[in-house]
Amino acid sequence: MYTVKCRKTTGVQTGCSTADLKDQSTQCGSTKGSYLRNEKKENFTNYENLLQNYLWDKDFTLSWLKDEGLIAPSRICTIFGSEMKLVKSGDRSDGYYWECRKQVNGKRHRCERSIREGSWFEKADLTIEEVLKFTYWWCQEMNQWQIKQQLQLGSHTAVDWDMFCREVCEVALFDGREKIGGPGKFVQIDESKIGKRKYHRGHVVEGQWVFGGIEEDSRKYFIATVEDRKEETLLNLIKQWIEPGTTITSDCWKGYVNLSRHGYIHKTVNHSVEFVNEEGFHTTRLRVIGGK
Repeated sequence: MYTVKCRKTTGVQTGCSTADLKDQSTQCGSTKGSYLRNEKKENFTNYENLLQNYLWDKDFTLSWLKDEGLIAPSRICTIFGSEMKLVKSGDRSDGYYWECRKQVNGKRHRCERSIREGSWFEKADLTIEEVLKFTYWWCQEMNQWQIKQQLQLGSHTAVDWDMFCREVCEVALFDGREKIGGPGKFVQIDESKIGKRKYHRGHVVEGQWVFGGIEEDSRKYFIATVEDRKEETLLNLIKQWIEPGTTITSDCWKGYVNLSRHGYIHKTVNHSVEFVNEEGFHTTRLRVIGGK
């Protein structure tokens, strides 16, 4: 049961107004919730902040998810086109569901929709809080076994959610790519083989070559899958995604040796000797794209 409330400016979760939410004198006589939690809206940077500022109360968590666009703030009945009401439910782990009740021609109509519909949480057997924790830990690069132990998950569930997270990142990366660079711009490029391990154990047995670039001093990037690392293959992609006149930094792979002949300023870093060359050029920022 969730009994702690903080004073909100809207009553989005229960459909109530501000006046319906009574001040609760909690610790230290504050009327704004325990430890002034509703004033701690900064982005969380660690697990403790996530728990204390966002997962401390189910109603607050759902309101936060709505504000961030992670679940729908409203629903329309697919039959009558009217706005559905958010109804509190004690027998559902989410605590709420969307409902439409109308009487037409003497017949009572009832339609229900999950608050998870169309979201990252849809069809998950985990609670919303467990999904948030799994996602957070995964983004912090905790391995699958560690997350499984923390949440007491079955092996199949942990594997499935690990793959879900990877697939979402893959889609986001390819959807967000754009042409980068130009005169006065600096771009780092690199290629990497993303491998798979049989049963997630042992040596890499197969994989896919990926080639990408990222523009320094911005979040712009491109990424593409490639069949090989031949000069012709990489050069075609560079011309497709990087504007002429760009200063490109790469490793010493032979596929890049003629970049200066195609309208680019080319700088190299010999990774067998150094990660930053004498001029200060490097390709370390690009590795953020690969992440996991």
